[in-house]
Amino acid sequence: MQRKALGIVLLLLVVPGGAWLMLGERQSPPDNGAAGQRLFPELEQKLNDITRIRVEHNGSVYEVLKHGDQWQLPDKGGYPVLFERVKPLLLGLALLEKVEPKTDKPENYARLGVQEPAVDSGNIRIELYVTGDDPVASLIVGGIRSGLIAGGRDGIYVRISGDPRAWLVSGNLDLPQQQVDWVDRQIIHIKPKTVQRVTIRYPDGDTLEIAKRHRGVATYTVVNMPGGAVLKDGIEINTLARGLAALNMDDVLVRAGAGLPEADAVAAVFETWDGLRVTAWTVEQGGEIFVWFDVGANAPVVTDLSRAGTTQVNDEVLRARLEGWVYRIPRARGDKLRKRLDDITVGQ
Repeated sequence: MQRKALGIVLLLLVVPGGAWLMLGERQSPPDNGAAGQRLFPELEQKLNDITRIRVEHNGSVYEVLKHGDQWQLPDKGGYPVLFERVKPLLLGLALLEKVEPKTDKPENYARLGVQEPAVDSGNIRIELYVTGDDPVASLIVGGIRSGLIAGGRDGIYVRISGDPRAWLVSGNLDLPQQQVDWVDRQIIHIKPKTVQRVTIRYPDGDTLEIAKRHRGVATYTVVNMPGGAVLKDGIEINTLARGLAALNMDDVLVRAGAGLPEADAVAAVFETWDGLRVTAWTVEQGGEIFVWFDVGANAPVVTDLSRAGTTQVNDEVLRARLEGWVYRIPRARGDKLRKRLDDITVGQ
């Protein structure tokens, strides 16, 4: 009886301590003298020299490259990346600290999410390069247990590429997964209160135009309302002026190679009280809505000299930001840029 009881006690001590008894095979836990050490001891000193980040996630592989002082997505025509996405990732990797070693058996990797990344595996491999093709850090990031470690740090299961040993490490990682996660998703933001007129034109000539006569008017009117027609019940016409307010993208493409049917594009022209004119061209393809922009400016009547030049600056900034790109946007936002007169009126 004493031997049997002792065996039960030992089993209860070993299994919770790190699962060193697995699949019926005893396995001695490795020495944990490395606890508290940096996973990549020399990486912090090399962060300013990193020029390439390679990401492998769910069967997709892409890179983020540094050109001069600007990070870019080469697969997206060099679309600019936010440094605010790059910095926390690099620093987070450099500051990872070992907590305790885990399994070194490949058949157990999936339990921690540190198996080789594959389609639908859900984990991610991050590689950092200075020059050449030899990474200064290559890490498979698996399961993350938020707030597991004292001080608000997460517990993260990882495995250095090529090393059989998995680790539980402490730290905080901001992990962009898709390419679009690295960029500023907001394409444009024109506040509705600044919009004086919206005109939506279809290639077939169908046109919907709304406008305000002066700033103090609360509601837009349909400029080309047919005789005898009225707004449909429940139509909130002011929502049309919000079409370019905080418009976010789901993806970005180089316009020259996008292969979109531009002859079918619908033009939604937004004109502001300050004279800014932005045309959002939308097309539908494969059930998705894509948009690109033309930016111009009418000659505004400047009544407040302190605001002189505002339109010109906005015009130039927007044009530089938007020119040459086409964006895939959420369907609900795209539909607002493609309203027809018949969609909002009845009885003409």
